[in-house]
Amino acid sequence: MITIKDIAKRAGVSVSTASRALNHNSRISQKTIDRVEKIANELGYQPNQSAKTLSSGESTAVGVIFPVTEKDAPANPFHLDLIRGMNTELQTMGRVLSVAICQTSEALLTNVKQMVEQAKIHHFLVLYSYQDDPVTQYLRESGQNFVVVGTPDNPKDRFVDNNNLLAGKKATIFLLEQYQVHHPLFIRSTGHWNYEKNREEGYRSTLPEADQLVLQISEQTTNQQLRQFVEDHPEIDGIVAADDIELLIFYHNLGFLSEIYQVPTVCFNSSRLIDMAGLKVDKVDMQPKLIGQQAVKLLFKPQQHQKLIGFDIQ
Repeated sequence: MITIKDIAKRAGVSVSTASRALNHNSRISQKTIDRVEKIANELGYQPNQSAKTLSSGESTAVGVIFPVTEKDAPANPFHLDLIRGMNTELQTMGRVLSVAICQTSEALLTNVKQMVEQAKIHHFLVLYSYQDDPVTQYLRESGQNFVVVGTPDNPKDRFVDNNNLLAGKKATIFLLEQYQVHHPLFIRSTGHWNYEKNREEGYRSTLPEADQLVLQISEQTTNQQLRQFVEDHPEIDGIVAADDIELLIFYHNLGFLSEIYQVPTVCFNSSRLIDMAGLKVDKVDMQPKLIGQQAVKLLFKPQQHQKLIGFDIQ
């Protein structure tokens, strides 16, 4: 059985240095970490996670914090694919997921504090970002190791993200060039999510101001409101949807009009929900599984601040 002593001997370092390197201790250089990890992989080293937990008093679980979610809100396929990617990567480390998902900010903060103080979880992946969030503020102030998925509100926070501004621009250009659309509608939620703001900015940067038309939509948007909107804007000949959920709400609420109002559409997220609804749209795949994997890798590379993931229009 390969031990930490074998790795230290092969790497020419002390046992304590090898151990710190495998745990991505900030006092060890990235060069040493990379060399020790390479040797460990070559030798097939499998750390004893139970012993590690007992000796450090720290859980091997990684907390995954979801945005505040209403009781009846549908599951977001993007989040599910993120989790798949995260779990795949964590399994290679002998770690597991622990999820925090609540209906209010207060409950979510309490949940996360319990994870830290009672379950001894000190590594977190945060699946959202917005201004003055009490949860990420707590993680900063209590010195937890965390990575944000998306553009963080605090520039000091480490994060994994796509270039959503460029993606919004490319998606709009794709619609204009592929289908000769002249007056595309941009659909987004009523939330204050950074990724939607950036995608909208990319959309706006592509069109003259006179041709820009943005519709904010939520589960509370009524059939009558949407139908009136459509009637008031007959010039709309295409759609850029910032999220698959909003696009589904849009077509669902149009009711019988949806059959005659299916204009060329490009939608963010390569969602199975879109396929199940029978909507023929082009999709922007933001590669959530890869984002999840890279978020885990970044979490245990404290010297690295960020990682950008590409996207693909299908």
